[in-house]
Amino acid sequence: MKKRPQPTPLRQSRARRFLALTLTLMLLGTAMPFARSRVLASGPDPITKLSFALRQALNSNDSFVWLDPSRHTVRALIQSNGAVTSSLTQAIGAAGGSVVRQFTSINGLLADLPISHVLAIAARSDVDRMSADHVAQQSSSHLEVATGADRARTYGGLDGSGIGIAILDSGIMAGHSEFGSLGGLLGLSRVTAKVDIAAGNVNLAQYLLQLGIVSTLLDLLGLGNGDKYGHGSHVAGTAAGRSNGSGASRGFNGIAPNANLIDVRVLNSRGLGQTSDVIAGIDWVIANKNARNIKVMNLSLGAPSSETYLTDPLCRAVRRAVAAGITVIAAAGNYGQTIEGLEQYGSITAPGNDPSVITVAAVNTHQTDPRSDDTIAYFSSRGPTRSNWVDSSNVAHEDNLLKPDLAAPGNRIVAAESPGSWIPQEYSQLHYSGFGNTSFMQLSGTSIAAPTVAGAAALLLQKNPSLTPPLIKAILQYTAGQTRAGSITQQGCGLLNIDGAVQLASVLRTDISTAIAGGTIRVGDGLLRAGASMPHPYSIVAGQFSAWGCYIFAGGSQILAGPELFRRYQAIYNPALVWVRDRVTVNETPSPNGQLVTTGVVSANIIAGSSSVFVRGGAMSAGIASGQGLTLSQGIVLSEGIVLSEGIVLSEGIVLSEGIVLSEGIVLSEGIVLSEGIVLSEGIVLSESFNLGEP
Repeated sequence: MKKRPQPTPLRQSRARRFLALTLTLMLLGTAMPFARSRVLASGPDPITKLSFALRQALNSNDSFVWLDPSRHTVRALIQSNGAVTSSLTQAIGAAGGSVVRQFTSINGLLADLPISHVLAIAARSDVDRMSADHVAQQSSSHLEVATGADRARTYGGLDGSGIGIAILDSGIMAGHSEFGSLGGLLGLSRVTAKVDIAAGNVNLAQYLLQLGIVSTLLDLLGLGNGDKYGHGSHVAGTAAGRSNGSGASRGFNGIAPNANLIDVRVLNSRGLGQTSDVIAGIDWVIANKNARNIKVMNLSLGAPSSETYLTDPLCRAVRRAVAAGITVIAAAGNYGQTIEGLEQYGSITAPGNDPSVITVAAVNTHQTDPRSDDTIAYFSSRGPTRSNWVDSSNVAHEDNLLKPDLAAPGNRIVAAESPGSWIPQEYSQLHYSGFGNTSFMQLSGTSIAAPTVAGAAALLLQKNPSLTPPLIKAILQYTAGQTRAGSITQQGCGLLNIDGAVQLASVLRTDISTAIAGGTIRVGDGLLRAGASMPHPYSIVAGQFSAWGCYIFAGGSQILAGPELFRRYQAIYNPALVWVRDRVTVNETPSPNGQLVTTGVVSANIIAGSSSVFVRGGAMSAGIASGQGLTLSQGIVLSEGIVLSEGIVLSEGIVLSEGIVLSEGIVLSEGIVLSEGIVLSEGIVLSESFNLGEP
């Protein structure tokens, strides 16, 4: 098979770097004052396109967070070829610009640049690409029973104790009753660390003040640390809330109710931040992971991005976190349906489009514990990923990776409410019960499904601390149940099954991560602990039999199956390794050819057939159970020239998003989804912040 060229920095022309200042815009009507924007024409030449974008923005007399017409400056993320050099920073200063922040999770920095010098800086040989500093925004117990967490709690005593979950969001109300220590001992909060990055973003705060959004004064005055928006507390409660009361309030427990929470505030009191804030938050998590035992990071936010995962700055940052041993959970996005009501494929947001993270779709449980009536929420973003790279002939190549990875409850979920915060004040109907630090509200969205999986990851790590992030993903996928009609681009590998995942994690060795780090484990070595065998591939969830799907996604477009995946060590469980089709990197460096998957693993690509991404998960699982698929006799070794399935066949008539139309660079992962029957009059401003839920 003819190999597709890869967009490595060395193969990109200098002109290609000019294209990297992403200025495509998204029409939100009057949704936000700063979202009045124009869709940019696609020029045939990168320099022409960039110049046109800047000229159009300036001529519009509009003000954008990344562009200040009065000062004629652009705030840009600059990624360098290798470590940032003093030569680059000096060049920025000599051009009349300034370095705002330098990062550690990516080779890059944030800079204010005069518009007249943007192209000159982009043309430097040590500059890989430039991106606009987008605005970031949040994406927006029944949970215990519906996910099987109750069985993990009852029979395994798992509650996330000792595991740190970093919540990158709008803050956490640490004094809420949901976040107290076990038994409410001494009134201590399980929010064990806080860092407020959003408050330091004077650029964004001043910009919003110009637009009359005065609540950001709290951030400028340093009074915003907490959760004045309300989203972060709900996300934290879904992952790790503990209801110490009795009766109905017990139904609000999160998945890992004794895990420690680390509050990394990257969104301000109106639920806004910028890409640089999120990357800085990831930097902080990596730097403090050992001190705070941060094992899981939740990102219920996302960047609508058409840039390939290889170079997208958020994707690069999360890959660095995964390589450091942190399991990263990302919301898939809420763009599964167009405004005309058509199903929309190719709508996964960044960093959910990165192969290293666990990307979560939302399930509508219809408020029942059994899974028989579960459906994929209509708003939940569908795969495949449509982020792309452009070759030297100016032809775009979509990544087309299999996403999402998993599905979890994300409709009408009740969790902690931060009283007095913007969301319950603006939408009083979302308030569910209680008052003060015992109040709860109800939200929907993949932003709520994601922390459900974050809590599940904490339980697995409590059970077996040696699990690596890609191994956790594989366990969750392999043990997932199947919806009745969901395709793999809607549900990923299926419905979260915590009971099954704990069963599988418990039979694996407890030295895996240390063996990988020490180089003492090889592909094909035994992965089961002494005397253990693979568990039976089914679970009891909400009193019903739930068969495991028994397949995983690998290599971007591979569907692999069978128990040999866990009987033997596979190279894909190394957190520093990223495999997509015929490209393998370790810590972002191209890796020599070697065996990735062992003999005996089943390739299930053939079951998908020509329908590929539209095959139903139930059909995939049934085919595997009946013995379909190709058992690999030689494993998978890239140097052998094995034909890797492209995995993506798109049928005619499907609405396929071009990676998501961007809103003046705004990072908007979770669009509002209104319940049927609620009609908002024209002209009401909606800020794409959360979902009011399906009926």
